[in-house]
Amino acid sequence: MTELSLSAAVSSLGPVQLIASDIDGTILSYAHTESGSISTRTVDAFQAAQSAGIKVVLVTGRPVRWLKHISEMLGDLGTVIASNGAVIYDLASDRLIHESALDASALFTVKDIITEIDPQASFAAETLQHLHMEEPFIAGSLFFEEDRRRAAGVTEEELRLGPLDETLERDGLTNAAQTPGSDVTSAHVTDRVVKLLCKTETMAPDEFLSRVQNEVGDLLTVTHSAPGISLLELSAQGVNKAAGLARYAAGHQIEREQVVAFGDMPNDIEMLRWAGTSWAVGSAHPEARSAANYTAASCDEDGVAQVIEKLLAGEL
Repeated sequence: MTELSLSAAVSSLGPVQLIASDIDGTILSYAHTESGSISTRTVDAFQAAQSAGIKVVLVTGRPVRWLKHISEMLGDLGTVIASNGAVIYDLASDRLIHESALDASALFTVKDIITEIDPQASFAAETLQHLHMEEPFIAGSLFFEEDRRRAAGVTEEELRLGPLDETLERDGLTNAAQTPGSDVTSAHVTDRVVKLLCKTETMAPDEFLSRVQNEVGDLLTVTHSAPGISLLELSAQGVNKAAGLARYAAGHQIEREQVVAFGDMPNDIEMLRWAGTSWAVGSAHPEARSAANYTAASCDEDGVAQVIEKLLAGEL
């Protein structure tokens, strides 16, 4: 794109100041999740948007540790919104900007309730430093094989394998409750958990989501983002991608009407509703498509890139 056409693009875009995009299933095909291979067309579109003076931010369920490579591919984006809005992190300076951790008491209460709903459910927990995983949770995932873990950039030092009650030292919470004057409501045991995950093979994803939301929705935010897998992601109450994006936008004096957002799964719904203009890719979950203003082509067809190209060309 020439300097002249870039200038024309900026003027034609009018109020758009920020592009916010989910990653998996939106700009990165689920078939390429492990490799992190984003199409050249999508990379070019994001870089063209940045060259036109538009801020670009990734808003994802992924933890920070899985984002540096993708950010570099798209042009060293710098700040990312990770863990479904719980973490805002500057990759360029390796600096935490904001973190919304789960209250430990709520975490274990919710874990117990989910276990009552489905005794076969297994759990994992993400922190900025570690990934806590129970053995049943790890089976069948990329973490099951050491070679695949290394390929994904996950070090052995980051993993904490075993029941969450043990690796997160639930006994420490009990002891705090028995200590006069202790603030149990703000207690975080051995790690500040930013996302609790639970998985089952006994229910379909949407059924599992509905049942857990009904039981614990007043304690934690519940969503899911993995198509065809009954894997739930739980954050602190009120934490979601929209909240994280709104915080980021406010920090840059950007109004929601100036934001264009892209997504594909239920964990994108709040963000798609919040943004001034939103697009679900054609391969998106039906609820994500319903939440968005428009539907783009599928992820495999570079739907997000197509929209950005049209925005820059003044065709939207």
